[in-house]
Amino acid sequence: MNASAKTKPRFSSDLPQVWIGIALIAITGFGPSIMGNAYWVHTFQLVNIYIAVAIFQNFLFVDAGQKSFGQGVILGLGAYVAAIFFGLHEYSFAVAGLIGLFAAFLGGLLFALPALRVQYFHLGFVTLSAAIVFPQLLMSMDKWTNGINGISVSIPWIHEEPIAGISLLSFLVALYPMLALGIHYAIRRSRLGRQLRIAAVSPEAARTLGIRPGVMRFLAFIIAAIGTGVAGLLYLPTVSFVSPQGFNVELSFVFFFAVVVGGRGQMLGPIVGMWIVFILPNILLAQFVEYRLLIYGILTLVTVMLFPDGIVGTIERWRVTRGVTGRGEQGFRLDSFIDGLEGEDEHKPTDKIAVEVRGGTKRFGAVVAVNNVDLSVRQGEVHGLIGANGSGKTSLLNVLSGLSRLNAGSFLIDGKDATRMSADRIANMGLGRTFQTPRIFREFSLWENLKIGMDAAEGEPGRDIVKLANALEAEFSQDSAELLSHGQRRLAEVMRAMLKEAKIILFDEPAAGLSQSEREHFAKLVHFLSRKMGKTIILVEHDLDLVWNVADRITVMEQGSVVASGEPEEMAKDPAVQHMFVGGRLA
Repeated sequence: MNASAKTKPRFSSDLPQVWIGIALIAITGFGPSIMGNAYWVHTFQLVNIYIAVAIFQNFLFVDAGQKSFGQGVILGLGAYVAAIFFGLHEYSFAVAGLIGLFAAFLGGLLFALPALRVQYFHLGFVTLSAAIVFPQLLMSMDKWTNGINGISVSIPWIHEEPIAGISLLSFLVALYPMLALGIHYAIRRSRLGRQLRIAAVSPEAARTLGIRPGVMRFLAFIIAAIGTGVAGLLYLPTVSFVSPQGFNVELSFVFFFAVVVGGRGQMLGPIVGMWIVFILPNILLAQFVEYRLLIYGILTLVTVMLFPDGIVGTIERWRVTRGVTGRGEQGFRLDSFIDGLEGEDEHKPTDKIAVEVRGGTKRFGAVVAVNNVDLSVRQGEVHGLIGANGSGKTSLLNVLSGLSRLNAGSFLIDGKDATRMSADRIANMGLGRTFQTPRIFREFSLWENLKIGMDAAEGEPGRDIVKLANALEAEFSQDSAELLSHGQRRLAEVMRAMLKEAKIILFDEPAAGLSQSEREHFAKLVHFLSRKMGKTIILVEHDLDLVWNVADRITVMEQGSVVASGEPEEMAKDPAVQHMFVGGRLA
């Protein structure tokens, strides 16, 4: 790592925020007990339980992109079901707790299923309906829930104070939000965390990286439900009483508002947000308790107006704006990294067919985007795909990558029929691609934007890839991808496809926005991928000079049909091709 990289500010302050959050929870969790203030002991026990729920709400809302207004239901399921079996049926607390946790899991499953079909605030309305119905359901099922009277429980041993006035309950209630914070951080830094966020931000890109967005959403709800269910088990001995009024719809709003006020996506956000949203109206303004919903709304409105990204989020945005850079026009170049790679011996295109399309037809209503196309791409070759705008090139790439389905015909990848395969299955067969509009994720550093390519790779990375990855991480781990130019974003997406180690790579206009020198380096990269790494490349590009310099064979499309195909020298002399490029080199 060079000297400038060593002095760079952190791209993400997640880890410092975790340590600050742990310190704040420890102070509020243990401080009142040590001071012997019973009122604040109970208050912060409840606050810390709510903080844990808000942490999982934050994870669900931001990392997984799921808008849920029903986390109060999951908390209530964990607490209420445990109370039914412990308080009414006299099961042991351990057994009742496991049953309550299973009930929370089922609640998360119930929320996860609609997430497979509806998204964003439409999903929020589904979960909101559950939050509205839940207390009514508890009252109507009075045979099992004791109705409006609620259930009282007593667990004396958990309230004993063996050390410095700190009870086991105080210890657990302080430790759990710390653990929740650590879990959230660990998931965010993991391969799963990156996949969750990719699926949330760009489902299309996720599928081409072998990620199934529906599965990611499902996992996110289950993780959040289990985490919230544990908080429900702690809620039971903390309050010693559960009733339908304790889990009304405004409780779910508290968790949601805490995330927004504190700062969406910030590790410290749920802590600061919960202190403001819950303590202020419920403790400091207790005499106006009947106006809590109004106070919640005013607090959220004022905070969003003064701090558009939430309190912690706005501070973090200011820090990033002042400190984290993209290093201008030289912020991301490929040549210095590619020059250091050795690759293997020279590869040449073989006679084996890597990609074959047979009579492929794709319609969008009355428009025929791909019209009875036959295409064969040999293993290891660079195959140029050219044509005017609207000729069907990108539509064909979308078919090959599984993002759309043929209406007629078929296509094979490495001899296997992939016509009806999903995009993630095709990606996992060894296919990678770039897009006309680069898929760059501003929540990730530049290195993390590249690393998601390695996350999607099948098997162990090769020696050259490991060497390349180490160099990229050392150089770009603290750089912002959001500050890259359009051309640099394209190069980053190209490098991501390279790190994926796909056997077949689809490039969709990769040179658009690149300078002349960047185009030359890109041509060098394409040659390296083909000749040194044995990759099969299909290149959609309008820069004819670039295509003719790197392609082994070229296919020309017009109005969805293939009008010519052959080697570059042959295509240069084809009158059917020349008339399409007036003013160009081949006109």
